[in-house]
Parts: sequence; structure tokens; C-alpha cells
Amino acid sequence: MTTTGRGRWRLNSLERMVGRVMVLVGISIGSAGSSAADEPDAAWSSFLSFAPEAIDAERLPVAWTPNDVTWKARLVGYGQSSPALWRDRLFVTTVTGPMKDVYHVSCLDTATGETDWVYSFDSSWPSESSTRVSRAAPTPVVDSEAVYAFFESGDLVCLGHDGKLRWSRALQRDWGEFDNRFGISASPAHSDRCLFVLVDHEGESRLAAIDKQTGREQWVVPRGPRSRTWSSPGLVRVGDTTVVVCSSSGTVDGYLVDNGNRVFSTADVGGNTVATPIDLGDGEFLVASLIRPADGPAENAATSNRKMKIVREGDRWRLETGWVAEAARGGFCSPVGDSLCCYWLNPVGVLFCLDRETGQEHYARRLSCGACWATPIVVGNRLYLFGKDGETVVARSGPRLEMISEANRVWPEDEPPSASEQLGQPPTADDNPIQPAPTLYSVLAIDGALIFRRGDVVYRVDSR
Repeated sequence: MTTTGRGRWRLNSLERMVGRVMVLVGISIGSAGSSAADEPDAAWSSFLSFAPEAIDAERLPVAWTPNDVTWKARLVGYGQSSPALWRDRLFVTTVTGPMKDVYHVSCLDTATGETDWVYSFDSSWPSESSTRVSRAAPTPVVDSEAVYAFFESGDLVCLGHDGKLRWSRALQRDWGEFDNRFGISASPAHSDRCLFVLVDHEGESRLAAIDKQTGREQWVVPRGPRSRTWSSPGLVRVGDTTVVVCSSSGTVDGYLVDNGNRVFSTADVGGNTVATPIDLGDGEFLVASLIRPADGPAENAATSNRKMKIVREGDRWRLETGWVAEAARGGFCSPVGDSLCCYWLNPVGVLFCLDRETGQEHYARRLSCGACWATPIVVGNRLYLFGKDGETVVARSGPRLEMISEANRVWPEDEPPSASEQLGQPPTADDNPIQPAPTLYSVLAIDGALIFRRGDVVYRVDSR
């Protein structure tokens, strides 16, 4: 473990408000095996950790414009991660500098958008910053004790809720250089004791359980050289046991959280380089593929959008395929499910709705919001779908598609990109840089509101 004093910590002036204007009602998350799963103050404690049954869907907004934004918070730097939430605090990661020189962890007041503190530190492994590589892409983890932030540089820091450094690691120095064309972006999963950090790349790949208290490895599983992949590990509960499931670069593998023992593996998949395995309960989970042969094994990609099930019989484990989606294709976001249906989005914004039990397709519909990078949210009888260019579509969930609202935005459609959003763009034929649209990376549903994360801005929208 490497501990460093290179971090810089800054508290908001006025030492924050003595009393919060509003304290959000705590909700529990649904990420299997996470430390927050049984803690009432947890919500979105890690990537895609969301329990829809804990949210009152009727209190969420269903239509809005930029004029309805409750607050807008400009961040220090730029990032592609999802925020993590604990009680009334939002934790967001960013990076600054032409060589991704400095990383930042910011703590925002969820009620007001004001910054409580920012912790900044120098990267242990600088690399060129541009729109073609990951920039502060992994989502942080938060529990009742601390905030844990992992970056594509290999830097892993543990901070108290007060923003003070507890420990840090420089994993590229310890494990060797990460060799991935577009950078590492897998977000850690977590249990009450450990972070599960997946580094799959073209060098020696590994899955490691990192002790939350000390930063030391509890176990490390070598995964060999792998092609380019950016998917995050998922946690799936099977009875009283939790399995770390890695759907990545041509295999689906399961490891026990306690010791890292691999209990199943299948190599009959392909194109599974982006989506995170989504726990459906009772050992069932979803995997998805993205058909882009240049980015990894794609031989079985057309048959790799599936519902799978982990079966345990005593000490024996096996992985079964419940069904394979015949026409649905994955994209840059993960599939989601409810009690009746599962939903896939392909790279051009076609929504596929499949029967949860049989996999039969109920409908396929191209969305007005276009391609989606943020994973959809299904809560109550509502399905929220987030176009990467900023438009949100709200529909009824279930086997029949019914639109509730379209063209919902938190920033104007014609808003130009900021300097950080167009950083490093290649010139066009006439030597003018490409002007990309601002990108929506993630959305959180909290009590009575939605939180939107753009590269350098966070927005909150409440019900009217």
C-alpha cells in the first residue's frame, strides 16, 4: 500500500450550512452484496446500485425543460462517471490538465447543489487527455464509513465523509501498465468489507478484492491478457452467497466474494465489452453485447443478449442460459428489467422490450432521444430513457409501449459544448475542430427528483 500526502483538500466557505435546508429520505440500494444493501441511509452507493421499490415513482418528475432545473452545479474539471449518493451528499469525480494531471473528488449538497468540499491529487500515471479516451470514467463507491474513488490512471483513494484522505494506492505502479486503447472505465463493486476492482486490458488482467479499511488486497485473481473491454463487475446474490460476475471480452465468469474462487465460466459469448451484469434476483441476471468486432471477440455477439441464471447445488455451481434475445442488441448502456419485462437499447436508440420469463419480444421502437449512453431507469410503471445528447423520454413500463413525455431536457438543445467537452477533438478537412454536443453520462432517481450528470455539470430536477 502506498500512502501519500500529495492530495489537496478544500472545504466550501462558511464551513457549509449549519443545518441542511433539506435532508433527503434515505433509501436502500439493490446492488447485491453491497455494504449499503441493508443500511437505510444508502442510495446509489456504487455504479447502477438502485432499488426501484425504494422510490415512490409518483413523486418523480415526468416532464421538464431547462427552466424547471432546481439547481445546476459546475464541476472542477470533467468526468464520465456516475455520481454516488449517501443521504444528502453527492460524490462526483473529475480530472483536469492536458495529461490528465490532477484528479478530483467533489462532494455536493444534494438539496442545494453547493460544494461541501473538493479533494484533489496528482495523477500517478499521467496520460494525454482527449475526448477519445476515458476521463474520470469509473464511478466512485460510498458507504457509511468513507468514499472510494478509482481512476483510469490506477489511482485508488479512500476519503472520509469529511473529505480527508485515509489511504491511497497507485495500481499501475503495483500491477504494471494498463494497456487499453480508450482507457480503463470499469467501476468497482463493493461488499461491506471490500472493493472489487476489475482491470481487464491487453496486458495481464485481474480482479482484486481491496480491503476498505487498509487498501490492501484480500485476494487477486489473474484473468490473463484480454482484448479491449470496459464493462464493470456486477454482484449477484444466490441464496445467502454473493458472486462477483464479470461479463467481459468473450467470457462470463463468477467469483465468490469471500475468497475469489471462480465457480463458473462460459466462453460462448461475444461482444460483451461494455454492459454491466444486472442482478434480477434469485441468481438471475442480464448480460448484453455490442457488435463492434474491432473492440473484442464478436463471434457470438448476436446471441449474447441473454437472461442467465446461477444455480447452486451444495458445493456445485453451474451457469444456465434462461433465454437469448433473438433480435435485441445491446449498446453503450446496460439492459434493465422489472417484474414483467426486460429492456435493451441498441447503439442507434432502438428500444427492445422482452418478456422477462420467456424472452419473447413485445415490441421494438426507435426513440426520439436517439442513442443512449446512460442506463435507463425503470421504477413503478415508468421507464426513463436518456439520450446521450440530453433528451429524456418517459414511457410506461410493461409489454405495451405508451409514451408519457418526450423532448425533456435540462440544458437547451442548441447549447454549445464547453472547452472541456471539445478537448482534443481532431480537425475536420478544413482544419476546424469537430464541435461535439454536450454528453449526458448518467442519471440518478432519488426521493422526488432526478439528478443528471453531464461531463462538467450536475443538474437536479424536482417534480412540479
